[in-house]
Amino acid sequence: MKFGVVLPSYGPQAGRLAMLDTALAAEQLGYESAWLTDHLALSQPEAGEFGSLFEAVTSLAYLAGATGRIRLGISSLVLPQRNPLEVAKQIATADLLSGGRVLLAAGIGWSKSEYRNLGSSFSDRAARMDEAIKVLRTLWRGGNRPVSFQGRYYAFEDVVFQPSTVQLGGPPLWVGGNSAAALRRAVLLADGWHANSLPAAALVARLAAVKPLLARRPFTVSMRISLARQPIAGQENAVQGSAEQVTEQLRALQVAGLEYAVIAPVAGSQAERERLLAGFAREVMPVLREIPKETR
Repeated sequence: MKFGVVLPSYGPQAGRLAMLDTALAAEQLGYESAWLTDHLALSQPEAGEFGSLFEAVTSLAYLAGATGRIRLGISSLVLPQRNPLEVAKQIATADLLSGGRVLLAAGIGWSKSEYRNLGSSFSDRAARMDEAIKVLRTLWRGGNRPVSFQGRYYAFEDVVFQPSTVQLGGPPLWVGGNSAAALRRAVLLADGWHANSLPAAALVARLAAVKPLLARRPFTVSMRISLARQPIAGQENAVQGSAEQVTEQLRALQVAGLEYAVIAPVAGSQAERERLLAGFAREVMPVLREIPKETR
């Protein structure tokens, strides 16, 4: 199993130094990746902890220049409320500036008011999501040739898309979302699936439904999971408790098919966050990395 860390880019503790210190700590502790969170224009009744949130793509570019090894991702970028050509350019630039360290999870989003605030259509977001993923792929795989695309929602001709990404064919692209539709979209169009705090039994059921479609091709099953010392109200599927308890909870998910855990530490301060990440890296990560990957 591989491990990433959700950075404090939102909520009352969000800040430049909080993000930077957490990313550097994660890099030093041996985590594979550090992840930013995306929203652009939530209305006040829905904003909650996302009311204060650093824009994800520009934050990623900033962190690319401040880190050296750790991969950098967005979990999850709401793709259908953006122009996918612009997103492709932004992510390609970040991949180049980071030396090929970018990961991207993209989802359709859940806030109707956010779509409305951005002047984007909510009702057809699933169909536009499918087409937007194809736009990203087409542009990232275009090489040095002009790129054209003709779809129902997006169309362009002879676009010069340079410089290219460092990663051949573009950064790994995962589809975020817990629904069966999100997983099927991931299997058909992307490199992996990025779920959010599913229990092991649900993960088994979801993956069993798409197993015939995978045909042993490379495909990453990832999940964003809260990590806490004590139970969290409203987050029954968070991993929590002692190191042994957390290990057992994650082992159950690993046996169910989870390959990449993106940990969101629940902490009251930066010092507590770094202690939580350090303890997890020392006591949990080595155990789970020793367990052979189950064959799906």
